[in-house]
Amino acid sequence: MNTEYFAELSRLLVARGMPDQEAAATVADLTGYLTESGKPDAREEFGPPEAFADRLTRDHDGERPEAGGETWKWTSDIYTDRLLLNRYGAEGWEVEGLDFVGRFVCRRTPGAAMRWEYRRESAHGAKQREELTAGLEPDGWEPCGRWLHMTYFKRPLAASTGPAADLAATPPPPARHLFFSTKFRGLVAVFAVSVVVFALALGFDVVDAIDLHRPAVYLAVLGAAAGGVLFGWYGVRRDIANGVESR
Repeated sequence: MNTEYFAELSRLLVARGMPDQEAAATVADLTGYLTESGKPDAREEFGPPEAFADRLTRDHDGERPEAGGETWKWTSDIYTDRLLLNRYGAEGWEVEGLDFVGRFVCRRTPGAAMRWEYRRESAHGAKQREELTAGLEPDGWEPCGRWLHMTYFKRPLAASTGPAADLAATPPPPARHLFFSTKFRGLVAVFAVSVVVFALALGFDVVDAIDLHRPAVYLAVLGAAAGGVLFGWYGVRRDIANGVESR
């Protein structure tokens, strides 16, 4: 069922003007997102393909991208986002926002692109975000996207480096759309293994095989599995709160 959904979505994206390569990459990203999130039904998750295609091909301000402009959408974890934002900002990619699945929506016009720099700040609630934005505006920073309590800001690199920010040529758009660090994949692996162990301990009599009949030992097995789950969850949550730097 999902195969038919994504085939139709790909057709609709191309019909609405999205380049074939970008449409294929978008569908691949969405397929991967659906698999990783454990959601079984694409229609239930994204809605009718016609309406979804309209949202994906709508420009940030509700209009089509300007002629000759390039669009690139990508996502990463909290350990690589700022590193990559500034790396690709130096290649002329300007972030115009984050879409509903957490991808950075970037635009660039070859021949008229300039370098950008980015920063990420944490703010809880509208009041904190307003105060944060007001404090950064005098230095040329403007908000360009928000995910959970993380707010991203951008400014032209010329604001801090002057003429050195000139962009003589633009490299080809990156082929990749997903960037996950080793640390993030490790935390996800710990979380996934712990969930499996926890489920087995609850649903099957696996303790028979290793002679763990006593309640205290059984509880220790469950505790270890639950601890792994909490470790994975808390590790990501702690690093977001601390504003961990990319490594």
